[in-house]
Amino acid sequence: MKMNLFHKPMMRAAVLALCTATLSTAPMMMAQDNTAPPPQQQDNMGPPPGGHGRGMRGERQVEMLTKRLNLTPDQVTQVKAIDADQMTQMKALHDDTSTPQADKRSKMMAIRQASQDKIRNVLTDEQKPKYDAMLAKMQSRRHNHDGGDAGAPPPPPPPQ
Repeated sequence: MKMNLFHKPMMRAAVLALCTATLSTAPMMMAQDNTAPPPQQQDNMGPPPGGHGRGMRGERQVEMLTKRLNLTPDQVTQVKAIDADQMTQMKALHDDTSTPQADKRSKMMAIRQASQDKIRNVLTDEQKPKYDAMLAKMQSRRHNHDGGDAGAPPPPPPPQ
């Protein structure tokens, strides 16, 4: 069936004009107002309360320790205070722009270790071995997750 309204040359010209217009506006759309400041980031890390952000990590840790180590109410209060102090120190370190990233990592590890030592000091002699085992298990998981398992067999060679 032939088109009576448009001749082939006119149709080609219309399609060419449409393609040219589309392609010429794409860069303008992408470059649209790059001078605007980036959106303000929230001070808290991760999703809002109730999500799986940093705030929940501390609460879950206290719940886990309470359950597995059978913490007393007094111990729970002390562990929550230690955790809150750790979070404050970590946030201050995160917000510190004058400290190089490599130094931040070592300082974060020192803060974490100090918090673990403080928690350990709150525990009874019966709870300490369980806590140490939990820390060792978490460290092992972290070590394996980071690919640091030097004793693991090498991956198989790629197929040829």
